[in-house]
Amino acid sequence: MIWFYADDVIAWLQLDPNRTYVPVADLCARLGLMVQREERRVRSHALLASGARRLEIETDEGDTLVQLCLRVELLPLWLTTIDPGEVGDPEARARLELFQREAASVLWQAFRPQGFDSGDLLLPPRAQQGHAEQAYVGSMAIAAMARQQLLLERQLDEPGSDEEPGADPWAARAAAVDDPAAARVAQTVRKVARTLGERTRRNEYWGALSGLYRNFGIASYRRMPSGRLYEAMEWLERWYGDMMGEPEPPPDI
Repeated sequence: MIWFYADDVIAWLQLDPNRTYVPVADLCARLGLMVQREERRVRSHALLASGARRLEIETDEGDTLVQLCLRVELLPLWLTTIDPGEVGDPEARARLELFQREAASVLWQAFRPQGFDSGDLLLPPRAQQGHAEQAYVGSMAIAAMARQQLLLERQLDEPGSDEEPGADPWAARAAAVDDPAAARVAQTVRKVARTLGERTRRNEYWGALSGLYRNFGIASYRRMPSGRLYEAMEWLERWYGDMMGEPEPPPDI
């Protein structure tokens, strides 16, 4: 049994919510790690190094020291790169191992390709999942699709230098995406959500994405099987066609 909230390593590190950067030395002291080794590891890691800066830090004694600090949003990434066997504090080691299992679960739910099972160390088999577990799996699926949607829209909205005048810009850019089927889904979801949003005056992306999950079990745009893609596209296009055949609702008064 995994008791995540009983051993939350992020809360246990006692971060200051007003700080954007966290001193690496403070993190090492809490976890029982060697400061110099971890600072070298941060500087040698391309992504961690991009979020590291040497800043003046005031100590509890009132002194000011210049220390290597890490941007707070990179803290989970740094924690996943630590070998728990290097952690000197036994309590910290147990908390870190639990955090890494949780991180692996969240990453798999967010990035798994369509068609792969959603089960992981934190979830029982699908047939044994309770309501809270089903809600977690569904919410993570919709969040993953929303993330893929916004990234695809950014890519498809980026103008290209070799586009032909008068051509559909989204169609031309979709051909350049390494997964054209995902681009097609993103195009149609945007068309449906924006058209419906103009009528309801609400953000309708949630409705479109949750419909894909509920009706077709779609949890990711990544490498969607052709049969599932056809069903989803047909459903979205039928929804769009029904909207276009309906009169505009009266304005709000």
